[in-house]
Amino acid sequence: MTPTLTRRGWILSTCAWLVLCLAQAPLLTVADTKHDLVADPWGFLHQALSPWTDVFPLGQLQNQAYGYLFPHGLFFALLSWLPDWLTQRLWWTLLLTLAFAGTVKLLDALGPHGTGSRASRLVAAVLFALSPRIMTTLGAISSEAWTIALVPWILLPVVRILGASSPTRRQTATAACSSAVAVLCLGAVNAVASLAAVLPAVIWWVCHARRPTAWRFLAWWVPAGVLACFWWVGPLLILGRYSPPFTDFIESAGITTHWFSLGEVLRGTTSWTPYLSDERQAGAALVGEPVFVAATLFLALLGLWGLSGMSRTRVPYRHVWLVMLGCGLLIFGVAGPFSPVQDAARSFLDGAGAPLRNLHKFDALVHLPLVIGLAHLLGRVSVPGWAQRGHWAHPEKHRPVIMVTAVGLLVATLTAPAWSARLVPVDGYRSVPSYWTEAADWLNDPANGAADSRTMILPRAASARQDWGNTRDEPAQALLDVPWVVRDAVPLVPPEAIRGLDGVQREFDTGAPSESLAAALTQQGVGYLLVRSDLTRVADTPGARSVLRTLRNSPGFTEEASFGDGDVRIFRVGGADGASPTAPRTVHTDDLDVVAGGPEVLPRLAAADGGTPRDRVLTGDAGDLGLAGPVTVTDTPALREHSYGTVTSPDSAIRAAGDPWRGMNPVRDYPVDGAQTTVRETDGRLIPSSAGDDPTSFGGADTLSPVSAAVDGDPTTAWYPASGSPVNQSVTAELAQPVGQLRLTARAQGSALRLHVTTLRGGRTVASSTVQVPVGREKTFTLPPGEADRVELRITGSFGSAGLSEFSLTAPDGTDVTPRRDIVVPTPEGREVSRWVLGQEIPEGTMRRIITVPGPGATVEVSTADCEATTSVDGDAVRCGQSLDLTPGEHTVHSTARWVELTDTTTEASVSDGDAGDRIVYTPTSVNAGRVGTLDVDGTSVELEPVTVNGWSQGWLVPADLAPEMSDEDLAAAVSVDFSATSTYRTWLAAGLGTAVLLLGAWALLLWRGRGDRRSVGITHPEVGSVEVRAASDCAMPTSRVATVAWAGVSWVLAGIPGVLAAAVTVGILRYGPRVWSGVRPSWIFLASGGLATLLLTRSPWGTDGYAGDSSVVQLALVVCLTAVVLTPLARHHRETARRAGSSTSA
Repeated sequence: MTPTLTRRGWILSTCAWLVLCLAQAPLLTVADTKHDLVADPWGFLHQALSPWTDVFPLGQLQNQAYGYLFPHGLFFALLSWLPDWLTQRLWWTLLLTLAFAGTVKLLDALGPHGTGSRASRLVAAVLFALSPRIMTTLGAISSEAWTIALVPWILLPVVRILGASSPTRRQTATAACSSAVAVLCLGAVNAVASLAAVLPAVIWWVCHARRPTAWRFLAWWVPAGVLACFWWVGPLLILGRYSPPFTDFIESAGITTHWFSLGEVLRGTTSWTPYLSDERQAGAALVGEPVFVAATLFLALLGLWGLSGMSRTRVPYRHVWLVMLGCGLLIFGVAGPFSPVQDAARSFLDGAGAPLRNLHKFDALVHLPLVIGLAHLLGRVSVPGWAQRGHWAHPEKHRPVIMVTAVGLLVATLTAPAWSARLVPVDGYRSVPSYWTEAADWLNDPANGAADSRTMILPRAASARQDWGNTRDEPAQALLDVPWVVRDAVPLVPPEAIRGLDGVQREFDTGAPSESLAAALTQQGVGYLLVRSDLTRVADTPGARSVLRTLRNSPGFTEEASFGDGDVRIFRVGGADGASPTAPRTVHTDDLDVVAGGPEVLPRLAAADGGTPRDRVLTGDAGDLGLAGPVTVTDTPALREHSYGTVTSPDSAIRAAGDPWRGMNPVRDYPVDGAQTTVRETDGRLIPSSAGDDPTSFGGADTLSPVSAAVDGDPTTAWYPASGSPVNQSVTAELAQPVGQLRLTARAQGSALRLHVTTLRGGRTVASSTVQVPVGREKTFTLPPGEADRVELRITGSFGSAGLSEFSLTAPDGTDVTPRRDIVVPTPEGREVSRWVLGQEIPEGTMRRIITVPGPGATVEVSTADCEATTSVDGDAVRCGQSLDLTPGEHTVHSTARWVELTDTTTEASVSDGDAGDRIVYTPTSVNAGRVGTLDVDGTSVELEPVTVNGWSQGWLVPADLAPEMSDEDLAAAVSVDFSATSTYRTWLAAGLGTAVLLLGAWALLLWRGRGDRRSVGITHPEVGSVEVRAASDCAMPTSRVATVAWAGVSWVLAGIPGVLAAAVTVGILRYGPRVWSGVRPSWIFLASGGLATLLLTRSPWGTDGYAGDSSVVQLALVVCLTAVVLTPLARHHRETARRAGSSTSA
């Protein structure tokens, strides 16, 4: 057949894609994938050659940095001499050109004359290149769009070789190597995305597995694929072995699969990001604007029509495309919102299957078959040629003109986000401001000493969105050569290190001075602070004002430099003894303070110790060191719910174990060993409909407004519902036992409340009444008679924001039966307690704790962060320096101070003489099992036992009999630290380079040797598209019964039992309907069900009330539509086969 495009056509199409990309925010660089790729590609690639880095936050294992080595990083590095924005646009041009060209060539190869007409093939290729998936990801994370663009190139050689009549061995090997080279070009930014890109080719092979050619091809394809993927498999295994469990803290399966309804799957809008953020302009338009909802779903229906066989001609390899479509629907449907196994599927994706969590990467399994069906369907549209140009003057008289116009309008609508320049994310920038470069140069200058410390970037921010543009990654990331740290959305370090980082960050929130902050920062290896003032609110940041106020009012900080108009300031951190803050340190095990708590408590303990922090070890780590001395007890870690990905107000108030968990991640908070401080519920429990301390609510958590505030006895706090109107919000009190004739005493805050009070017994309503609760004073109401074990207080009216400050329930005899919620601090079993240090770095208003004094009791001395604050123990006011005798058992501590310390004066702390006992050498970098510390003793290298210091820092134990003659300083300098897998990592990459070169060499040799073979089926010979295509019966064609059962299973996955019933009814109508009425046609069912779904989805897209994607009506309508597509042609095929077989037998 004649190729769709000539050489001139290819050149013109490439130029068209270039013009389109250049039109996207010209001269502006945008936040695409990684900031380093455009800002410092060579430096980024150099860093990727090592698995571990001490430069990035707190020392970390680099997450799949190796995946950018080829082709993404190499492309940007080779073109680094061009302006950043232009390199980005050239990369996008390459991506779109490959997606377009691969689809054209694939359509050319499908059948002896290709699929569709030349014009329809071009239209289909354009719509694949500008599919919703690619338009959503191209400008923001093009690494994901890249794998989609290469899907046709991986599939094309497989289609050609398995469609050839008798390929030679060289042709088979060439096809296998051609497909493998396309796999090599996928890169390794994401292994799952690479798997998703290869899966269509695997499905094609499976559907043709009965052919001998398929197995000969597989014998070449598998080794070639191994050569293509070898370079990144080893580094991936190293990452999997040593990486912290960061997948627990990023987007959960409940988020990534939430928009997997059939309508969104068929439209190709399954990427979750545009539903939550409007940063990706094209993606936000596609998910929320009705015109694009209608157009994309209409396109999907046209593609299904083309695949269905309801048109006059049948698409080549129709059953293969239907199998591929079915596999895609199954992958999306199993975790979709209507799947009966969604809970199990999402649990798997949040657990062992976490790497597969972003299933939207399998979009090509659905979209590619639809594009093929569209090309086939539009192949019937006749395009008026030059000789018929007069027809355009009277289009109403010429149907081809009307059809071409309609197709043109549809294509224009579908691609509007591209030609309206919305492929780029918002907030592009011309360049990083000079003040950032100047600040980085100052820090990189060895004369300023920042190379021997760590620079902390403040304030914290979920992402780097500045008032001059959005880089997403920190602009300093590509500029700094010295170690640095920032608290962003989810640092890729162990959870204990994140807790330790958060503990320091909270010291800046209030803007209050801190005597111990400089020392606490030095303990984390921080010697410099870079304070930026150019962040926007969208960056999710508390802002720089409180940070600057804290630094200027606290001792130990000196402003060294300022850049721009105060946009970036650099402070030097004091509190050090002149040594390098990041240098290894030595501590004697006897000098360690054993702490029952989490790493976040370290700044509080430093303040309690008078600003000179000790090195500490948590109780979980102390056992390994044999430390059995007295313990410092804290109220950390506490049971809270954390909103991952946010950094402002991300933590709830302290919760009870039975409180509802509104987040979707597999863990509530960053996990750490040790017993948790929790709310203990007595005399029943409280169940709020929502609470202001919900970190998942708009604006984050207000920890002064939990449900506990309604029963804490403090009129300054109150339970507020989550953000929004308080009307119809409720709090329900479940009583320990039924009580009759209750009395309610309540006080409101903010504004008066109208409460609908309902008493219940065994789930049944006993009585109800409406009361008006005043502000600022208590009022008592007698509830209607009748025994009740539950009381619901529902807000039915208020003036603006209002909360329930306090309420209590009293029995007729005056007994208080209100459920209590007390915060209880656990005490380590079998350990002597030296002191309790309690605090509220996460504000509570008045801190309330219950501590347990073990043994014979204790005599404690009280100290607080603020001696003017109100503090009481067991209800009696106490002051700083006061001594108290505490009996064994529980005691209550209340205080408005930031922290309270109760030191047992009868406990003697162990003190080391500094000359004996084991020692620990540690560095202020995060713990990782791959890090190895060795000590050279008398020419022998001794590997040291790893330990954890300060809850998160990597240390190594040096036994007392090992190098006892060395001083602490000499010992710290003598320990060498390496990452054990570095040599394996680099060796594997080098070997992978060799396998890639081997694959490319073999491919080139095969192409060169076959250059004169006109029957070549290699992808480098697109002009030879006329391969002989075998009949469909030579392929693995399922029987109608098998297909029906398989589709019933898919329908069950998509919509449960209702889905199976809908499919069964559809099959019944198709099979028996014509017997009742001859006018029944599959096309009628298809159009009716597809039209209904389109109407409903267009009427209520995402962002409107009653989002139709959550409607079971839409889901079932599309199940009916798909049933008509999938089963009708299969049944027709086998009827025709049986008829032909019968005719042959008769003959």
